[in-house]
Amino acid sequence: MSSAVSVMAERILVLDGSPAGDAAAGMAACVTPAPEGGYTVLTQTGAAGKQAAEGIGLLAASALQQAGWGAGHAVQPDLVAVVTGPGSFTGLRASCAMAAGYALGAGCPLVGVTRGEALRPELDAQCASSGSVNGWLLVTAARRGRVFVERAEGVQAVALADWSPLPGRWVLAGDAAASLPVEDAVFSALIQPTAIQIAAVAVARLTGQLAPRDALPLYVDPPEAKLPAAGLRSAPV
Repeated sequence: MSSAVSVMAERILVLDGSPAGDAAAGMAACVTPAPEGGYTVLTQTGAAGKQAAEGIGLLAASALQQAGWGAGHAVQPDLVAVVTGPGSFTGLRASCAMAAGYALGAGCPLVGVTRGEALRPELDAQCASSGSVNGWLLVTAARRGRVFVERAEGVQAVALADWSPLPGRWVLAGDAAASLPVEDAVFSALIQPTAIQIAAVAVARLTGQLAPRDALPLYVDPPEAKLPAAGLRSAPV
């Protein structure tokens, strides 16, 4: 890492509100480069449950306070990294909005990272050590009866009842990996990216090693909310 990159990414605020369904959770962490290389987590806060991601601002405020960064402190984050999906519609909306607010307030870059991108280095390594495999599938919870399936090529939301197994042998990871019918699977212990994994990919993207990605929610499923059958009420006069 060059000295210029070190200056740009010495204090990284990581936000993740992507987990959905029974795995729903929120996480905020303050990450810094480690002297021996790589990164280290300075502080981390988290909460489980479907309402956790909506309160990710409180988690971020707690992590920043413990780290001595942000409002009322002499130093600010110099990079905000947020997981953009796939995942909870509400969690992604809340965490991406919160990340944008913190980046604007700190005057620093904002970078989006998908769950699969954060786990890809380890998943690629597992594929290489698993013999003849076609690749990896990161399978995470969506709404009931559905899962998100992320591959190196992209992500899709599928109904388990309609899933047509891909030919070949695959490494399966993620909190819903066991629910996806795959005939010849190698199961990975990787479930959810860590703050360090997210930060590392964010810095790689910031420095041009990865293609840009907007820090906007990666919505794969359509929203559950629907317009009323009779249409919207007329505007008040």
